[in-house]
Amino acid sequence: MDEQDFWLRLEFRICAEFQGFEDRHLRWYWCDGLVAEKYDLLTAAPCIRGRAWCGPGGQEPWRFVLHLSPGPRTRAEIPWAALLPGDRATGWLSPDTHNKTMLISPLVAYPE
Repeated sequence: MDEQDFWLRLEFRICAEFQGFEDRHLRWYWCDGLVAEKYDLLTAAPCIRGRAWCGPGGQEPWRFVLHLSPGPRTRAEIPWAALLPGDRATGWLSPDTHNKTMLISPLVAYPE
């Protein structure tokens, strides 16, 4: 899986995760795009920051942070396929509807 494919698949995976939330309000949310803007790979807590379009209509401008495991020093070294949460994984998406942000932490995902 390359980087471009990862972002598209993550977008669809976020939509599915919203549908599975216990909070009925969040079940109506969806994601209509992710754009990575900053790759902080050489820090103690590596992450990728960017813009997302989310909300009940999927078009509200949001911000996201995708947490990574330490190791990759360049974009080419990022294991994209390993970052995509499995279909039966949960606990990795933390949306904040008030601040229009979401934390994406695939490393803390656990089975449903």
